Amino acid sequence: MDLDETIQQLQQQCDEALLAVSTPQDMEEVQIRFLGRKGLIRELFSKLGALSDSEKRHYGEAINQLKNTIESKINQKNESLLATSQTSSASQSFDYSLPGFPYSIGKKHPFTLICEELYRIFRSMNFMVVEDREIEDEYHNFDALNIPKWHPSRKRNDTFFLTDGSVLRTHTSPVEIRTMEQLTPPIRMVTIGGRCYRRDASDATHSAVFHQIEGLVVEENINFCHLSAILSEMMKGVFGKPVEVRFVPSYFPFVEPGAETLISCPFCKSNGCSVCKNSGWIELGGSGMTHPQVLRNVNIDPTKYQGFAFGWGVERLAMIKYGIDDIRLFFENNLSFLEQF
Repeated sequence: MDLDETIQQLQQQCDEALLAVSTPQDMEEVQIRFLGRKGLIRELFSKLGALSDSEKRHYGEAINQLKNTIESKINQKNESLLATSQTSSASQSFDYSLPGFPYSIGKKHPFTLICEELYRIFRSMNFMVVEDREIEDEYHNFDALNIPKWHPSRKRNDTFFLTDGSVLRTHTSPVEIRTMEQLTPPIRMVTIGGRCYRRDASDATHSAVFHQIEGLVVEENINFCHLSAILSEMMKGVFGKPVEVRFVPSYFPFVEPGAETLISCPFCKSNGCSVCKNSGWIELGGSGMTHPQVLRNVNIDPTKYQGFAFGWGVERLAMIKYGIDDIRLFFENNLSFLEQF
């Protein structure tokens, strides 16, 4: 039998042997049989001594190629056996009679929960929900809202000014102006969870970045009683029952008359604590009847239409509803805090 036929038969024998392998022991036997020190490949190399130089070169290359092919196939088979062994081991070690492992799922942030609740409340009262830009020009953030040039809120120690003269909005009231510029009365709109920026020192109830809910109604024959009714309905919807609310006369350039809305502190039961600054009441935000000059600024006739507006802190509402005593918790990745909701 010549070497060409021997090489071909040896390749066929190796393929058949590898097909029959099912265990690591079988694999070791095949490897020794073909590649061992006394294996079939070694035996082929020993026959080269009786050949001529040209035949040695030809068959030497052929035998080396056969050796490399067999080594590659053996390595592939070893990898296949290892993968099968690992899968089988994992399957055999798993006890299917055990109950499933519990796992925790994500929860909604309390800010998201309160915004969804506010959205439901105001949609039920037929309010249009509006969103707008956070970078504003001075006209919409101040001038159109009847805020004079000398007002402290326009100082750089209170407002974030950008290099082009625009500002990070200090409240969501500019959304009212832009809405009235685009629509004609009757108007009933609200913006929920609008991000605002002020140079405030961070403490339990203040933050340089915060969110507001801003509402506006402009219709004929609107008065302060309508404002009171809407805010009372809002508070009832948020807390699920009537709560004690106080309207304190206050000054805001864009409303007249204006009022500060307070709610009794749930943490100290109005006895005084750090959250309410020992007053027994927590400030929610301003409200009042839209100033006639603000209506004129957007080409709405104040002799025909009246309006009211309010702007409250969303975080403060959530603090009261969920019993959170520090506004800074809304901006921290504290899992123990988030897991409470």
